[in-house]
Amino acid sequence: MSLQRVLAAMPQLQSPALPGLNILRAAVERVQARWPDVVANPPERDRDQLVAEMMGRVQNERWEGLTMQFATRAARATFDTTRRDRPELAPLRNFYYAETRVSTSATFIAAMLSVYIDSYAPGTPHTQALSVALKEARLRMGGRGMDVIARIPALLDPVSAPEAIAALMVEMEDVWAGLKAIGLRTPHAPGVMDHAHLAYVRRLEPHLARRADIDRLFAWLKPDQQPPRTSGAEEAITALLSPWLSGDPSREDITHITQTLVGFYGDPRVNPGGVWSGVPLAQRDVILRWLTGENIRFFLDIVSEVESSHMWEPRRAFWLGLYEQKRIDAAWVAFSARAAELARRTLSGRQGAHTLQYGVQTARGIRANTSLLILKLGSKIIVEGSHDYKVHIFNSSNPACPKMYQENYNCEDIRKISSAEAKSHDQFLGWQSWVLERI
Repeated sequence: MSLQRVLAAMPQLQSPALPGLNILRAAVERVQARWPDVVANPPERDRDQLVAEMMGRVQNERWEGLTMQFATRAARATFDTTRRDRPELAPLRNFYYAETRVSTSATFIAAMLSVYIDSYAPGTPHTQALSVALKEARLRMGGRGMDVIARIPALLDPVSAPEAIAALMVEMEDVWAGLKAIGLRTPHAPGVMDHAHLAYVRRLEPHLARRADIDRLFAWLKPDQQPPRTSGAEEAITALLSPWLSGDPSREDITHITQTLVGFYGDPRVNPGGVWSGVPLAQRDVILRWLTGENIRFFLDIVSEVESSHMWEPRRAFWLGLYEQKRIDAAWVAFSARAAELARRTLSGRQGAHTLQYGVQTARGIRANTSLLILKLGSKIIVEGSHDYKVHIFNSSNPACPKMYQENYNCEDIRKISSAEAKSHDQFLGWQSWVLERI
């Protein structure tokens, strides 16, 4: 006896009286928001057992006690990225193709449509076979499945579905809400949406010098109340930064792009792994350059608030000048406790800027209010300090020299490192010539 016959033999319950349509629609929206998939996503630890038991049932035609929930959960495991190409599971995949073609159960067909969407990989054998089966079952899949296919006619195309979805995405003001409205209830799900995301990024990339399109991509990468998208994030970041390989946008746009990306995916200087590891070096250098400028300016702004010396303004102009000349490769900040508190208050008042990171200067006593700017210029590490702290220059090959991007620095310990060169900030600005000679 086939699964099709078992499902057909299930008793049909008489439909109860329905509540008002508005109440029903609201209830449906709540259910779909909480449980957007018709197939439960089984945990990885259960998948081998699910597949093995379902395989045994298929081989022995043993259907007693089989529930729809079990069959559809096993289907999701069978077609996941780990198992869908295993040769030994071909009989189980063939079983699901055949059952989908002939099934009269709208629940089962809708489940297989969900499996198809979430396992979609353009042109692959399993995607092509599921596409053929679902096309044959299309008129029996129930209202929700028929509705999404009516809105996305190419959804069952095993090659071009992602491009068709991307074409719809570029016309949507709010991509996340727009996709949900046409029946794709989990827009950041894997499968077809992974490929649609890449197609959408490709279509948007030529326009990403414009702030409006930058914000459209940001809104798609992280919709309100949702975690940021990680699948395909490398491609999105690469597209966002590519227009600026040979120039920079406005200061406001630099801050906006930098702080938003760091807020989504962390600081690539502190956490270079994750999505940042997949971003090409040229594009990564763009945001590192921007972060360098953000750190230098922020340090100078904060120290200007707490440093009253007339000697500070020439130091500000000197370091900003070197940055504008693109001579500074990297920068990091270590604020004193007083300056760190001012930094926290300042950042809390800037939309999105709370993601800017910095270290802490831990020396106490007469150095309690000293803040440090740590710079990398070629083979040199330079430590600039506020107040009357000398500028220190180290060879980066010296294992004792300060490292970039640390959480804590002690300015007294830095002062005592052997082989460092140090110079006071004299009023005649001789220290500037001294620095330039050494870099």
